[in-house]
Amino acid sequence: MRHQTCAALLAAVTFVAGCGDKNESAKPAAVPTNMSAPVPDVGKLINVKVTAEGFGASASEAVSEAMKMAILQVNGAAIQTASMTAKYGLDVTLGKDSVSLRANEFAEVVKQRSGGVIQNFKVLDLQEPSLLAGKRYKASIEAEIAKFNASAEMQKIKVVVGPIRFESASLPMGDRSLPSAEVGTTLRQRISDALVQTGRFAVLDRELSPEIERELDMIATGQAPSAELAKMSQAASADLVWSARVSNLSYNRHARQLKTSDRELVSYSGGWAISQKLVNVATRQVTSSDSLRGQAPPLAPTTLGSGVDSAKVLEDMSSELVSQVVASILRRTFPVTVVSLDGTNVVLSQGGQAIREGTRYAMVTMGSEMKDPQTGQSLGRVESPCCELVVERVTPNLSYGRLENVRSNLEQLSPGGLQLRQELPASAQKTAAVTPSQVAPAPAIADASAPIPAKQGNAVKARTSSAAAPAGPAQGPASKTDDKW
Repeated sequence: MRHQTCAALLAAVTFVAGCGDKNESAKPAAVPTNMSAPVPDVGKLINVKVTAEGFGASASEAVSEAMKMAILQVNGAAIQTASMTAKYGLDVTLGKDSVSLRANEFAEVVKQRSGGVIQNFKVLDLQEPSLLAGKRYKASIEAEIAKFNASAEMQKIKVVVGPIRFESASLPMGDRSLPSAEVGTTLRQRISDALVQTGRFAVLDRELSPEIERELDMIATGQAPSAELAKMSQAASADLVWSARVSNLSYNRHARQLKTSDRELVSYSGGWAISQKLVNVATRQVTSSDSLRGQAPPLAPTTLGSGVDSAKVLEDMSSELVSQVVASILRRTFPVTVVSLDGTNVVLSQGGQAIREGTRYAMVTMGSEMKDPQTGQSLGRVESPCCELVVERVTPNLSYGRLENVRSNLEQLSPGGLQLRQELPASAQKTAAVTPSQVAPAPAIADASAPIPAKQGNAVKARTSSAAAPAGPAQGPASKTDDKW
């Protein structure tokens, strides 16, 4: 009986415990309370704890010099030493004796007079004049100094987009002309936007200098807390400067008066051509230089006089120009690489304007590095044609696509071993998009020398004669086998 009672109690406990587990598992997962977007990283002021020493003819002068050295330790060349005493209130030490300089109340005065630049000030040691110190007072202090900590973006390659130069003051665009300077300003802004969107560069501004200077003047004149002075002289210099010259950007109107009527036969054609270079600011070395070009779709001759949409033509050419410029810069600095491979589905290391959705690109596999036997300089890695990539989706930082016409074994590739190269022409893309099953078989041409089946009679003879007859002018362009081609 006792055994039955214990078994019943054990079963009951197990049931209750099981219910508890089910209740626990049925609880919904915790939802994060903070769903807001992250704050943009624009840099911030931080406090850096340092110790410093200073010498002077009096105790107050030695402490003032130690405070100056502490600020210089943290902010270095960003601080102008000639005006430090006035800017940071270092003259607060004047007239103070050793006892006053060590007092806690003095540390609070230092914080207030420096505008928060110097906090948690403490005199560690204050020595009387001695032969060892050159008959001067020696002060050792500890303090926290305000410092501007730049954003993580400044760890990227810093680029300045220079002006775009034109060979003429105006650009023919359909039925009107546009100022080259206006078009150049727009192109420059679009290239800057595209480089920012790649996420690979820190693009520095060189156009809003007056507005930026006014903001810094607010700090310098005391209209902002003194701690903000740490932002002074923090302007970054560029690593690379991009510049370009446009030799052609036009859509020309061609007109010819018809002799048989008073009408004009009008057509349009044009395109663009640009030469660009990247210069290393530190060494003045040209790191890359190339020329790019493109064609705008021509408009066939017509007498209807409908004209063209100049704004649309310029927009299309500008978009193609910007796309090729950014793609060229990225290929030379950050080659687009496959970061994930699942069968023939791939993920690329870049998105934004570096890759175009729906476009077909050539892909290569990267081999061993080659070096010049005379100089020992790297000549790059061996590249082998691998396959073609069709881009299916593009996000700001990544791109997704599939591989086609694969001619290499992709299973043994190391990370970064599959890279994107040039965009394939539109004709190649259309050809590749058509599968063999979609291509209709070409009609067979009868052989004139073959015997004519008796049952088909004149019908076959007529077809044979028509196929064998030489093509006249009305039958279209001559074939390549024609001696007049």
